[in-house]
Amino acid sequence: MARIAAYPWNHLGEAADAEYGRVIDLHRQNKATLGLLPYAAFAEAGRRGRLMLGTVDGRICGYVLYSTPRQQSVRLVHVCVGKEGRGTGLAKAMVTEVIAAHPDRAVISAHCRDDYGLDRFWRSLEMTPSGQRKGRSASGSVLTIWTRRIGQPDLFESELLNSSRALAVLDSNVVIDLYSSEALIRPDRAESQGLDADWVVDLLDLAVSPEVGVDLNSLEPPEERQRIRHALSELVPLRRLDGMRALAGLLVSEMPEALTSKDSSLANDAMHLADAVLAGADYFVTRDQNLIDATRGWIYAEYGVEVVRPADLLQRFIPPAALTDFRSDQLESVGLRWERITSLPEGIEDAFLDRESHEKGTLFRKQLQAVLARPATAQLSVLIDERGRRWALLGAEVVDRELKVSVVRAGHGRLGATIAFQLIRYLRTLALDNTLRRVVVSDEAMGPVLRASFTADGFTEGLPAMADLVQTAVVADVEGVVTPSEVAAWERRNWPQVVLERDIPVWVVPIQPKFARELIGYNDTLLSQREKSALGLSREFVYFAAPRLKGWDVPARVLWYVTKNEKAHEASAIRKVVAHSRIVDAALLSVEDALEQYRTLGVFREREIRERAQRGKVLVLRFEDTQELRVPIERRDFYELLDTHGVTRSLLTMRSAPPALFDDVLRRSRKGYEGG
Repeated sequence: MARIAAYPWNHLGEAADAEYGRVIDLHRQNKATLGLLPYAAFAEAGRRGRLMLGTVDGRICGYVLYSTPRQQSVRLVHVCVGKEGRGTGLAKAMVTEVIAAHPDRAVISAHCRDDYGLDRFWRSLEMTPSGQRKGRSASGSVLTIWTRRIGQPDLFESELLNSSRALAVLDSNVVIDLYSSEALIRPDRAESQGLDADWVVDLLDLAVSPEVGVDLNSLEPPEERQRIRHALSELVPLRRLDGMRALAGLLVSEMPEALTSKDSSLANDAMHLADAVLAGADYFVTRDQNLIDATRGWIYAEYGVEVVRPADLLQRFIPPAALTDFRSDQLESVGLRWERITSLPEGIEDAFLDRESHEKGTLFRKQLQAVLARPATAQLSVLIDERGRRWALLGAEVVDRELKVSVVRAGHGRLGATIAFQLIRYLRTLALDNTLRRVVVSDEAMGPVLRASFTADGFTEGLPAMADLVQTAVVADVEGVVTPSEVAAWERRNWPQVVLERDIPVWVVPIQPKFARELIGYNDTLLSQREKSALGLSREFVYFAAPRLKGWDVPARVLWYVTKNEKAHEASAIRKVVAHSRIVDAALLSVEDALEQYRTLGVFREREIRERAQRGKVLVLRFEDTQELRVPIERRDFYELLDTHGVTRSLLTMRSAPPALFDDVLRRSRKGYEGG
């Protein structure tokens, strides 16, 4: 093995002239890639102690000429190794001596023409590209600036090393996602951009491996390359430490051969990862699924670093969300519940992929990852039943008082249309619960059933589909909505908005708690599950009543007054107005016809229906769009309203009331909700 050594040239030494001559000879032999330099510059550098000599077996085979133009830097002007010294490690030995001679310096750099093809050489010195500039040649050459951090840690490195926050090192694909312009097509960038959220800086320290500079060097176009390099000043670059290449080789050897043989880029990924390991990082963040698969199951156990996607990392540090948890009493009452997703489960594509539009599973997963990458504002949730079957999928976030829905899917099968309707109503309710003013739906692959459902429910056509939300209709929007039929049609398309101060028939209907729970979804905490699951997924219901009152004008409004169960203890008496609905039909039918047509939409048993019948006939009220009052109206307050509007207080049977009573009930309920 050759003996190599490096030492500074002593211009006053006995061998100074011979050494100087050898340096000039080496320069002449290699000037094609070194460039022109006056001989006087060599002598001047030597006198200033800026000329390092390198020997192989005692013979001078190389030199390094450098300068120290700024307080924090060392600039390599020439790094020259003759043919007989190449492959011996001489260049690295000389540069190492230069670094050791200047422990107070922070950066060592070199400028080299791209067309020299010396990238591998500079990388062997653990230097990485950090920028470019135009060269001086007439041919229009480009110089790449190669750099390496040396010396004592600067202020930013020290803060990083002493920080109690978790350290996450970003892969090149994540860096490019974060800092490239929209002109650079990056279909997956949304997932990485979650790392740019304000809350992240309080929980994570973000850094980059020196290898990012190498990857950026091949990025096109050049203006994007420069843009990203400039933006990298926001991140702390890791220092290249001794042992990186040996560790990178070891990491590759532990990866499954089935993956490394097919993906040669894993060797480069291993250098990124080795830098992260040596820096003591907690996470290495990448969108490279091959790297994630190649390190799964062993990287954390052996090296204490996790290789994760941006979305998975962000889900580990979920901050208080702007969006309240997904919930729906109506859906929960039929055994369905929303479950928040923090990482993509197996089989998600099979459950919700839009096959009619030939949607690709990879694109669908990227769409979901983009939602997971914004945990401060967005949530991804799946609607499941007791058996774990997936019924619906929603990805939504709050932005500027809008509920933005980027993912909305209904499960496949015969209940798709029914679930679609419930999803739309649920989105409106969710937005109102979060005091938002609009729902904006942008899922391009939600399927024709959902698209048609949104349009039918009053959303604007096309994408994004939008609907504005207020509890009470804006006067200017409903000036031409006057008749009961016009009001019913408008409210059906703009649910849950209600048009007040209209001459629409109103009925007060007493209902026992056991029927209120099932029929209008009222939950008094005594019972949380409907016996008939299908009722919770319907828009329309039926109420069977004694045919004492005739001449029903429809559409009409009904206020549901919950009483108490017959023969029940007084403590079970609710005695409140709890909800309102729209009556769309009132028909006098035989018990047999009523049972045949409407058994599935009601909750009364046959015996109970026959008890309400007179001469074999029963009044069938079909109603829709039931809304619970934000604050129920207690009996004492309701009696006060009845007195004001001249309505008899007895509420044993249904009775008509003036339209103004309905308006006052809604206003008082909302005033109670707002604390007025």
